[in-house]
Formats: sequence, structure tokens, C-alpha cells
Amino acid sequence: MKNVFYILIFLSFTSFSSAKAESPLNARCKSIVKSPNVSVTASYDALTYDHTKVGRTLTRLHTSEYGGDVHNGYQINGLATYDLGSELNFNLSKQKLSDGVVCFYPSDIKLEISMRNPTIYIARGIKKGTCAYEVALRHEQTHQQINMEVIEKYMPVIKNRFIEAVKKYAIASRAKDDVPMEVIQEGLQKKYLEAINPVLEEIKSEIKKEQEKLDNIENYNYEQSLCQ
Repeated sequence: MKNVFYILIFLSFTSFSSAKAESPLNARCKSIVKSPNVSVTASYDALTYDHTKVGRTLTRLHTSEYGGDVHNGYQINGLATYDLGSELNFNLSKQKLSDGVVCFYPSDIKLEISMRNPTIYIARGIKKGTCAYEVALRHEQTHQQINMEVIEKYMPVIKNRFIEAVKKYAIASRAKDDVPMEVIQEGLQKKYLEAINPVLEEIKSEIKKEQEKLDNIENYNYEQSLCQ
């Protein structure tokens, strides 16, 4: 099951005048088409646990696939992984003016930023119920909590960036009906996602920076001392 948080925005075309200089066709279209509704969503898949992999495999995953470091003298007992993704859906409508001008405009625009497949791996050699297991589990749970907190922190940034993209590309007008709606929709989808993708990279970078505050020698030594 997903936990979902919604931000719903009702946009008005009258507020778009500052987004960019209007083309004559866009200005004509704006007066007749409906304002889009936009929802920006953050969702988090249910956390899963995996106890099937040995520490050596977790170390390889940590360093080779996720770009992590392993401090000398320390071993990987656990690993927290996730995928960050986005999904964009919207309906596209069109309306023809009497002189053949065609107005394309999106409605019900839904952007979802998702933390997919969050998984905590605990090395299978560590027995459940032991001190080592509980310490490793708490450590990886903290990693996953950091992931969620950073995404939540960036949701206002994503919302603002996305709204600006929608304002900029709210209407696609043509002098005549010579382009399939699928082509117009693909073009708008690309422009909307291009506005969001840099923010997703910022999120990943921020997550890595915050995770490094947990993965340091001082904290490792403290956690090891808990089971001595």
C-alpha cells in the first residue's frame, strides 16, 4: 500500500500573462479554453525487508551499483535501497475556432514523485533478535527515513518548478489542424518532465549528502560499541 500526499492547484489562464510573451494564436485560444487543474503528489511504496544476501553481496551492491564507500576495517551488515521516479499524466483537449485555428490545452495534469521499492537488506549471517541485528536494522531504517524526509523537503520546489512549466506551456495552438493530438501531447509531456528532472537529480544529491552524515566512522564505532 502507498502513502500518498496531495497538493492540488487550480490554475487560471488569466495568471499566465507573465509566463512568456503571448503569441497571437495563444492569446486567442486562452480566451476560450478551460483552466487546467494540477495535482502534485508524493508517494511512498511500502517498505520491504530482505534477509537472503550475504554481506559480500551487500558490499558489492553498496559500492558498485549505488556508488557507496566502505571504510577500512568495517563490513556491510545492512543496506537500504530505493528508486526515485516520476509519472506524469494529463488529458489533452482541442477546440477549433471558426477560421480553422486549433487550440490544444491540457487538463487534469497529475504529477507523481515516488519513492519506489524501498528495501532494507540485512546480511543473512546476522540472526534476528541479536544485538547486531537490531543495530543494523535501526541503522537502515534511519536511512529510509532520511530518504522520505528529503523528498518531502523538496516537494514545494517540485511544485513550484512544475507550475512554472505548466504556465509556460499551457496552450499549444496551430494555424490549422495538421498535427495529431498524440504529437502535441508528447511534446508537452517532454517539456513538463524536462522541468522536473533537474530537481530529481538535486534530490538524489541531497539524499546522498544527508546519508553521509549517518555513514561515518564515529557513528559506526558508536553502533559497534552498543553490542560489546
